[in-house]
Amino acid sequence: MFISYQRNCMELVASRQKATELPDVGLDGQNWDLCFGRLVAGEGRFSVACGDGYLRSLSDYLVEKYIIVKAAGGIVRNDDGRRLLMRRNDRWDLPKGKVEEGETLAQAALRETEEETGLTSLTLGALRLKTYHIYNLYGGWHFKQTSWFDMVHRGCQSAVPQTEEGITEVGWYAPGAWSAMLHDSYATMDVIARFYES
Repeated sequence: MFISYQRNCMELVASRQKATELPDVGLDGQNWDLCFGRLVAGEGRFSVACGDGYLRSLSDYLVEKYIIVKAAGGIVRNDDGRRLLMRRNDRWDLPKGKVEEGETLAQAALRETEEETGLTSLTLGALRLKTYHIYNLYGGWHFKQTSWFDMVHRGCQSAVPQTEEGITEVGWYAPGAWSAMLHDSYATMDVIARFYES
C-alpha cells in the first residue's frame, strides 16, 4: 500500500513480505505519527515495515487524526489504444472527484470523468486499483482514497476541459508518453503509471 503526499510516497509493507525497491527508513507501523511526520517532512520515497494487524491500527489512526475523503476516477483509453490525460493547475492529472451521497464508486467515477473531460460515450470497466494520499486544506488534514476504474471511449467526440476545475487541456497519448508524463506529476500519478507499466 502506498500513501502519498505531494511528491513523497510511503509504502507500507507487511514485515513477513518485506521486499521493496524503496529504502527502508527503520520505522514500523507501531507509531503512525512518526511515519506520517516523515512523509510530510519531504523524505521522498520510502518504505515502512508493518506487523500483523497494521491495517486496523492504521484505520483507527486515520479516523482519529484525518478527515476521510472517498473519491473515484477513470483511466480512459480510446479505440486507438491511447490514454486520456489532462492538465489541471499546471500538473498532469486524471479525471476524478469526490463520491457524492447516494452514489456508488462506479457512478462517481463515470460522472466525474464526464464532467471533467466533456466525454459522454464512456464504457465502464473494472476497478483496477486504489490510491491514497494526504493533504492539508483550510487547516485540516485529509486522507483521500481514490478508486480507479478502467474506461473506454469509443467514437470521435472531442474532449472539453472543465475550466472551472482548473483543467486547461485534455488529450490522448500513447501508453509510453502517458506514463512518462504521469511520472512527472504528483506521487499518486506516479503510482498509477507504475501500476500500468507492470
